Amino acid sequence: MNRSNEILWISQVVLLNDKQAFGKLMQRYHCRVRRYFLVLTNGDRALSDDLAQTAFIRAWQGMNGFKMLSSFSTWLYRIAYTTWCNHLSHAKNHLSLDDAAIADAVGSVPDEPPPNDDRTEGLRKAVASLAEAERNCITLFYLEELSIKDIEKITGYKQGTIKSHLSRGRKHLRQALLNSDDYET
Repeated sequence: MNRSNEILWISQVVLLNDKQAFGKLMQRYHCRVRRYFLVLTNGDRALSDDLAQTAFIRAWQGMNGFKMLSSFSTWLYRIAYTTWCNHLSHAKNHLSLDDAAIADAVGSVPDEPPPNDDRTEGLRKAVASLAEAERNCITLFYLEELSIKDIEKITGYKQGTIKSHLSRGRKHLRQALLNSDDYET
């Protein structure tokens, strides 16, 4: 898809409240937004789907506020990032000890068999072990292939802070992978 189609769809959504045009935008970005949430939620598919749905609902509701000062994807990832921050804040404020025990018990039961590729599993564990800000920056930069400038718009972090998170995140990933039995070269 080229950029002119995307601009046309955005215009149709903003000017005509065109749900089909928004559906086309959603088709283009749904997998990317869901993948972003999958990394942040340590592979929790149900939560990732819920967060992606929430992000797209917020995007639909806020389309009139999109001024095209950045790319649509940057604007959408900003909404996704805010959705994630809101989720963390809500979860932190509402998780009781009983809920934590239930979450631990449920979290210990895998949804599906682990992948056969030990390297992939080792990498997933290493990324999950990163601090929240490092994981966010690493995911946006390497997995979503966004620029540091775009990550700055999405997270509100300064460019120097993003570079620090990326540097520390790479260092922590390297250490985690070297110490992991699951990731052998």
